[in-house]
Amino acid sequence: MNQYSKLFILWLLTLFGLTGVKTQAAQQESEGKTLSDTAKKATNPPGDVTRIQLQTTYRQYKNGTDQYAILPRLFLPYDGVFIPGLADDGKRNYYTLLRLESFLVHQHNSNNSPVNAFGLGDSNLTHGVVFRQPWGSVAGGYGMLIPTATEKALGMGKWQAGPAGLITYQGFPGWQMTAFAQQFFSFAGDANRPDQNFMSFQPIVVKLFPGGYYLIFDPIMKFDWKNDDYIIPLNLGVGMALSKNLTFFIQPEYVVHGSTHDAFAIRLNINFMP
Repeated sequence: MNQYSKLFILWLLTLFGLTGVKTQAAQQESEGKTLSDTAKKATNPPGDVTRIQLQTTYRQYKNGTDQYAILPRLFLPYDGVFIPGLADDGKRNYYTLLRLESFLVHQHNSNNSPVNAFGLGDSNLTHGVVFRQPWGSVAGGYGMLIPTATEKALGMGKWQAGPAGLITYQGFPGWQMTAFAQQFFSFAGDANRPDQNFMSFQPIVVKLFPGGYYLIFDPIMKFDWKNDDYIIPLNLGVGMALSKNLTFFIQPEYVVHGSTHDAFAIRLNINFMP
């Protein structure tokens, strides 16, 4: 084999090697982009994709009560205004989003404590119309708390309803910022349980990173107008996309103000998009 043949074979091997590296890099880049898109969809509260979440939380209160909760949550978008297909103009600049959540709870303080309980808690139904905007989305509708608790210590014993609103801004690359508010008034239920008048407010800030990684800040604040009790937790979660339809995050939380001040929680949220 002469020198030119050797150089030609070496050139071919080098070409194939570089092509393989380039192909592998392109595949990794494609996979990273797919995971980043998945993380963005999974963390967008009014997103128009069906999502099933399973959230497990361990919470410890300052009075010594321990609580374990498993919360399944469904996000179901569909075309139209509240009723599928109703007033759908075909451009899909708006859609209706249904969110339903309930939870299974086990909590314990001490022997014979009135807070000791195991069972279902109250359920939360939110139903609203989402309007797409060039910079994000806005939504309006209603929320309803349904007294499905199987133990007195796990629910409020009242039917409650009120307006709900949401605004999401995505104008900054790599960021999603949302404000979600619901006002609840009790209108029926156990006459021996106190009436309810409170607002639930949730700021949601997500920082997205390449490869499907993200940070999430999403504490649920409760402003109890009737009892002047304002519960304000702070949290920060770290999450990632595992595939094109599966994400998760883990998140510690601490209550800095209100009747449950000093309560600590740690949660794991798994999000599946079929």
